[in-house]
Amino acid sequence: MLNPGQFERRVSATGMVALLGAFVFFGALSYWQIFRTDLADKEGNPRVLAEFRDPNRGSILDREGNVLAESLPDGTRRYTDASVAHAVGYIDPRYGSQGAELAFNSYLSGQKAASWEQAFKTELLRDPERGLDVRLTLDPAIQAAAAQALGDRSGAVVALDPKTGEVLAMISVPTYDPGSLEDNGEALLGDPSSPLLNRAAQGVYPPGSTFKTVTASSALEHHTITPETTVTCPGEIVIDGFPISCSNVPQGVGTYPFRAAFTFSVNAIFGQVGIDLGWPALIETARKFGFGEPLDFTLETTPTQLYNDGADLSKALLASTAFGQGELLVTPLQMAVVAATIANDGMLMRPHLGLAAYDGAKKVSNLEPPSGRRVLDEDVAATMQDFMVSVIDNGQANGVAIDGVRVGGKTGTAESGTPGQSHAWFIAFAPAEDPVIAVAVVVEDGGQGGVVASPIAGDVIRAALAR
Repeated sequence: MLNPGQFERRVSATGMVALLGAFVFFGALSYWQIFRTDLADKEGNPRVLAEFRDPNRGSILDREGNVLAESLPDGTRRYTDASVAHAVGYIDPRYGSQGAELAFNSYLSGQKAASWEQAFKTELLRDPERGLDVRLTLDPAIQAAAAQALGDRSGAVVALDPKTGEVLAMISVPTYDPGSLEDNGEALLGDPSSPLLNRAAQGVYPPGSTFKTVTASSALEHHTITPETTVTCPGEIVIDGFPISCSNVPQGVGTYPFRAAFTFSVNAIFGQVGIDLGWPALIETARKFGFGEPLDFTLETTPTQLYNDGADLSKALLASTAFGQGELLVTPLQMAVVAATIANDGMLMRPHLGLAAYDGAKKVSNLEPPSGRRVLDEDVAATMQDFMVSVIDNGQANGVAIDGVRVGGKTGTAESGTPGQSHAWFIAFAPAEDPVIAVAVVVEDGGQGGVVASPIAGDVIRAALAR
């Protein structure tokens, strides 16, 4: 029998051993979970390998809760709609992951637990990680209208909510089945039509006359011109030996207000406006819109380009850039942002695809709350809205005209580099008084933007207004 002193010493020793054990346990846990995070990316990590075949991975849904991607009991991933393939992306043990599967992996995989209770059970009791469901901003009706309108023509459609930056539709054609990578991955990678390329956010094209929205915004912002400034073109303007015609569009030859030059898309006038504006001012405005760097977006984006690296910033290049050619390369997402910013009174709302994370029917957190910054003064944005409405009111894009609705838009027909071919562009927003949607459309080698691209935008806008 122990005397009180011996008993107390044994209790103390037992307590010290237990405390030391707890210290070692939590120290090891911290080491492996916090300091050795490099192991998470090791190819041999069974948790990484299991992630690609995880039956507990969360589903990806559209904004109304329709399933776009889900895991089956055997862990394979099922995708329901090829039109959302580039937004949703894929997860594959050989090809990795892309799209929302990558952007929101921490939620889908369960790394971001729904509660402290779940985190405790996962880490200490080794319960399987249960992923959260992720709702995207995609609107099913608008997405379907965009997919049907573009059809099987190569190109892209992007629709944004100008007030929030939410992506309501994102179409890239050709598309693919993300669930087929295991069997068809090499064929998809080698396909010359590049079906894996997200043309909406990563495809780059000369923007044609849609870029005149940026040039006009810059000229108004820097007070080098007003809507009523009188401009004149005798037939063509020659800048450092570079001739620019104004005889190939209505109201091109003659004298008229600058607003008419925008409405009827007179290249020569915009070439001269670019010269009067100068490179520094045009670059300043373009960079505020996001040109020249990767656009801040949920998914990876290709940087837009104002001119080639090492380019001679000559007057001739400036003039051709001002009317949308030169060495410009833009993404459809970037041009949708331009249209949305003008529609939103000069405020650029960061485009985003993530809406909220859910644990069953319970919303756990918002994914990408709206955020924005001012790009244009309100008066400049208001003038640009009027300019773009004038394009539609004067019959330059009949495919987007809607009875009883004031629509703003800008056509673009951009040289594609293929002789005799041009990309068809159109950007738009509606209704002009209180815009709920901004759209950018490009059809590769499609022809005239007002004829080919504007009807696609019209169908998308009608779908949005019917919601």
